[in-house]
Amino acid sequence: MMRKPVIPALMLLIAFAIRLVIALQGIHGTDILAHIEGSKSLLLTGSPYCASSYAYPPLYAVLQLSSILAFGWNLLGYKFMPILFDSLTSLAMYTAVRRFTESERLAVASQIMWALNPLAIVASAWYGLFDSIPTLFTLASLLALLSSRPLASASLLALGVTSKIFPAAYLLPQALHPSNERLKDVAKYVTVATAISLAVWLALSAKCLERALELQLQTHLQRLDKGLSLAPYTPYSSIMALAAPTLALAVATARMRAMNRFRDEDYLGWAAMCTTLIIALNPFAYPHYLIWLLPLATIYVVCRFRRGGVAAAALYALTFSAIGIAYWKYYKVSAVVSLLSVALYATLALLITQMAIGIVKKNQEEKSPRRRS
Repeated sequence: MMRKPVIPALMLLIAFAIRLVIALQGIHGTDILAHIEGSKSLLLTGSPYCASSYAYPPLYAVLQLSSILAFGWNLLGYKFMPILFDSLTSLAMYTAVRRFTESERLAVASQIMWALNPLAIVASAWYGLFDSIPTLFTLASLLALLSSRPLASASLLALGVTSKIFPAAYLLPQALHPSNERLKDVAKYVTVATAISLAVWLALSAKCLERALELQLQTHLQRLDKGLSLAPYTPYSSIMALAAPTLALAVATARMRAMNRFRDEDYLGWAAMCTTLIIALNPFAYPHYLIWLLPLATIYVVCRFRRGGVAAAALYALTFSAIGIAYWKYYKVSAVVSLLSVALYATLALLITQMAIGIVKKNQEEKSPRRRS
């Protein structure tokens, strides 16, 4: 009985060790410099916005500063939290797949795919990007909700929102999960998540509230660089990129609930498709945004298609990794970026089609069960 936790614990340690070795190779990219500025500003002024160009929700500055105070103003202090959360994401994937499939092999395979995922490793360890942090909070929130712990789920989701804004897309849909049986429970879920998000944001922004608003709104409403995005730009297109998929996921969730046909596995598929659309519709999209999607999509594809899903998920992971790493290497070459953008959108379209087919086929199987001969 004690053998079962050994492999996932070992894979967690391997994932962390790989990322740690790479993280100690130096500082790369410009984003991490803005992160460090935010932590310095937080230490000196009590807010990450007062003395820096930090343009993210405030929680990551708190997390990074805590590791800096523990390990010093060095590479380990700067990158510890991204590599820790990225490593723990592999364990969350193991837990989710184990819960849905009751298969140790599928769960371990899913964990390995993230532990050794090149895109995740490069993003968290090489560049020190922290997208794994809101991603893990979102996954943990979902797992808590599926375990009928809605208040824990709402709290974890709030932490995700105060790390990066995209987890807000899951607020209303998760509030509509059958775990929240009555309308009062739905309202309570939304209220708790919103209150915690606002409390954290205001506590860390109040000293320089105007600058905090300016930095974050400017980044999300007036950003002109597109990265890999093929979506047209308008001043409010980034808001629509979040709002439209959120509405679609909320409608799908409400419909399943109203028809008494809510399946957690289907919700995973809808949530993964929602995240795919958030990335595809965003007027600026970068390789590390795929970290928002890949764990959720991997969990659904593996749970729905089992062994075939492992092969498909591995292929998606490698394809996205190749696109992302090539972009980071050749982002100044417009012809290469154009080709990579087309490849990215084609792969996203293929992924969302496979997930949609999986949901439709599951519904058809339940409507027309096979008769035993």
